[in-house]
Amino acid sequence: MIQYLLPSIVLYIFSFLTIGVSLISKNNRGLFATSIVGSVISFLILMYNLINFKFEQYSIFYFDFPGTIFAILFVFILIFVIIATFNFNYNRQELLYSLLLFSTGSMILAAYSGNLIAIFVTFEAASLATYALASYPKNAKSLEASLKFFVIGALSSAFIILGISYYYISTSSFNIGASYSNLQLFILSLVLMIVGFGFKLSLFPFHSWAIDTYNGSRAPISAFLSTASKLMALIVMIRIFLSTNFQSLMVGSTGYNYVQIFFIIISILTMTYGNVTALAQKDVKRMLAYSSVANAGYLALVFTVTGQVAITLALSSILIFSMAYILMKGGAFISMENLESKGKETTLDDISGIARKRPLFAVSFAILLFSLAGIPPTIGFMGKYFLFLSLIESNLWWLAIIAVLNSAISVYYYFRVVLYMWKEPKSQFSTNRNVDFVVLTFAVVVIILGILTPMFIGNLNTVWGGLP
Repeated sequence: MIQYLLPSIVLYIFSFLTIGVSLISKNNRGLFATSIVGSVISFLILMYNLINFKFEQYSIFYFDFPGTIFAILFVFILIFVIIATFNFNYNRQELLYSLLLFSTGSMILAAYSGNLIAIFVTFEAASLATYALASYPKNAKSLEASLKFFVIGALSSAFIILGISYYYISTSSFNIGASYSNLQLFILSLVLMIVGFGFKLSLFPFHSWAIDTYNGSRAPISAFLSTASKLMALIVMIRIFLSTNFQSLMVGSTGYNYVQIFFIIISILTMTYGNVTALAQKDVKRMLAYSSVANAGYLALVFTVTGQVAITLALSSILIFSMAYILMKGGAFISMENLESKGKETTLDDISGIARKRPLFAVSFAILLFSLAGIPPTIGFMGKYFLFLSLIESNLWWLAIIAVLNSAISVYYYFRVVLYMWKEPKSQFSTNRNVDFVVLTFAVVVIILGILTPMFIGNLNTVWGGLP
């Protein structure tokens, strides 16, 4: 058990160490080194756990392969966000690093939690840190974003704890997958938790906070909030909603269940609203925020499938899509650090011509956008392909068509950004070599994983052994 808890313990220790280092030295290099060392140690432990994986289940924690994959993704984005924030020179920058480490440590525990009380405690611990992170660099825009994030987060927590209460009343247990004695209260508990976690995942119509929060925060912080925080909600929702007996919730002869119908409606609305609204955005960062909402709709498709074969394929594809999402959405937001005008909206004209002055950065950013659009041979294409295939396997071919059409809509606004980057230069661009390194790394990994995915997708079919 300790080997799976150790990555979180390391991050918690180094979270407090950064505060201690700040008392000794005001040099950001010391804070940066401490944060990176703690993150890398945690990452290496997780990789060791993955290579020497051994399934372990306890009453509170569920140490399985998918949880380890998500934990690796959390620490992966943490490392590169720290690298991208090295030259920020904030006042009290040690708090920034400390909060990043503490939040990620809690996310890892949330990914392994198999008990609703453990989920709530670890989930809230991670969320409380992200509320403060959203306020950096403490200007009017980021403080407004943080306040909205906190208020909506508190509301979503209320729905979650109410859902957990009804879950306990209907099952007499806090363990995920417990048998219920009262169907109506059980369904009510699931709906309340869908709403609560739907806020965190930024599903429509619970998405409004995400736009202002992602747009108002500093670019690398937006990358962390829009990826790690969202995927934490995803893995928790997978454990809760795909561990229950969906067949017992069937309604008449429709072939659907209450929860599935709810997710079908929500996923369609989220995909369509996010993509259509992104079309009208003039601010590039705001466009990425709306596209993040659309991607939440794709992630929610995993909850719409039924049947053993389709669920297995959907769960396998969601691991691929989660890897893609961390890379392409995290990299795209981090790219904005070198594109946006601080405190102002960044229009298409503002990024016009960057390819003429900084071609390597522009190509890397373009690859990430191509992946978001689902263009082969990127991992974004592979994630969508297998996810949509699972819908067809579940006889939801019409939902797959809607998802494909939404993906086609996104091609327009992503390609529009790419085309503007190759126009005549109109603006001066800031240069942060750390950001360039992160974006280039993400772009390379997006291509490599996109090529390798067909080779290991079959091996993922057995990793969700504890789920149906």
